[in-house]
Amino acid sequence: QCGQAPFTWLDDPSLGDVIAVEAAVGFRAGSLRDAAAAEGIELPRDPIYDTAVRTISYRTQDRGALVEATAMVAYPFEPADGRTDFDILLLLHGTSGFTDGCGISDLDEYHILGALFASLGFAVVAPDFIGLKSLGDPTGFPHPYLVGQATALASLDAGRALAKLTPGRRGETCARPRVVAFGGSQGGHAALWVDRLAPYYAGELELRGTIATVPPSDILGQIVPALTSVIDATANTIAMLALAGPWYGLADRLDEIFVPPLDGDIPAALAGSCDPEDAVGTYDTLEEVFQPALLAAAAAGTLADFGEWGCLLTENGLTTTTIDRLPPTSESYGILFVLSQLDELVNPAVERAAFATLCARGLR
Repeated sequence: QCGQAPFTWLDDPSLGDVIAVEAAVGFRAGSLRDAAAAEGIELPRDPIYDTAVRTISYRTQDRGALVEATAMVAYPFEPADGRTDFDILLLLHGTSGFTDGCGISDLDEYHILGALFASLGFAVVAPDFIGLKSLGDPTGFPHPYLVGQATALASLDAGRALAKLTPGRRGETCARPRVVAFGGSQGGHAALWVDRLAPYYAGELELRGTIATVPPSDILGQIVPALTSVIDATANTIAMLALAGPWYGLADRLDEIFVPPLDGDIPAALAGSCDPEDAVGTYDTLEEVFQPALLAAAAAGTLADFGEWGCLLTENGLTTTTIDRLPPTSESYGILFVLSQLDELVNPAVERAAFATLCARGLR
């Protein structure tokens, strides 16, 4: 797609293999209740199980080659009620950075969040998306920000990795191959891409439901306003174009998008920071950053036709991609799609329209 060199997904039994495991950290159910209360969080029910959390590295693929990624896993530890099997909760994080070390698997707040969901009765896995790993050798390339395929495949392989952990490394419990995908912001986009690609890629995993909170599901629709005035989403647009472009083989064509020397400075900054605002900087006008032809296409409503760049924006939106959705086999399957009325980053008007489009195409 979009001028990218062709590749074929690997059908390799090592996908999801666990490569390294860090020591577990334990959480008592009562301490999770107290931690939630201290943060003013009203839980739907009290935590049930003591839990354990650990970081793992595992094998996935990217553009037809095996790569390593990392994830946080959380699971009930020696359940007192004797229960041994739990469905998988695939917990997908929002924007956290763009290079190795910027994932969430080592963050205390995500350990607590993962432990909380595990204490309510899930086997939880929260992947650091490709290029954000916290263990092992460097990935060798930055995170392909908002590229649906790269993130969805690594997320599904994280679910496989959780199931492949030896019993002693998951509290003598079993992770059933039944998955709920739950993500917010960038993670909401990722959850919808898991919904789209799971039947093609990981048919042995039964997707039971999807929760997408404030997802930028219509990438093209979100980016047009960000290229017509300087708004919060302009920084995310800079990051996506600078990082998705090289994933599609356009690294030497960033001067078609950015005014030099920003075509080199922006990717370098993204590779060196986990803070999106620090990485892309602050600009007063769009013309300081973007080439006139790109801005003209956005203003004219022809951004989708802007060569390979318009193509990659189109292909990574759920409303515009050419990848057909295979409907789930379960009649009970559905998607919870949550928007925030006053969201200043993910445009809620764009997403309300995207929601209607997706529903009209048969998504429940």
